[in-house]
Amino acid sequence: MKKSLSSKILQLSAICGFLFCVSNCLDSHRDRIHMDTGVSVKTLGPHKYQFIAIGKASVPSVEEQDLFKMKKTSCEAAKLQVTQRLDELEADQKHRQFFLEQKEQKYFGDGEYCELTYIYELPQAKKQKDQP
Repeated sequence: MKKSLSSKILQLSAICGFLFCVSNCLDSHRDRIHMDTGVSVKTLGPHKYQFIAIGKASVPSVEEQDLFKMKKTSCEAAKLQVTQRLDELEADQKHRQFFLEQKEQKYFGDGEYCELTYIYELPQAKKQKDQP
């Protein structure tokens, strides 16, 4: 017995509807990642460091699933960790923040975590010319 065109269309529609429902259910389930936050320091020379910091987004931004706020607050947290660590390493230097150069920025978990890489190098002191 041959199937009619309308029954084939009905079967195809049912299969497509089932696949659509399954794909929506799978998309709504997201695995949460967990990363350790903090900052690691690599000494590159006297008064020269590389900082790699991972910051976590604020709790309200994560609860609201606000991607913009998560990215902003996670990077702010990472930068704060870098500046605090730099304050410990170069306590005697004034204006040390001016010598921090951001090299890389990565997001993980839809912005819930931010990894920042900074390089700090204190410039060489300018030599003064001899006065006559």
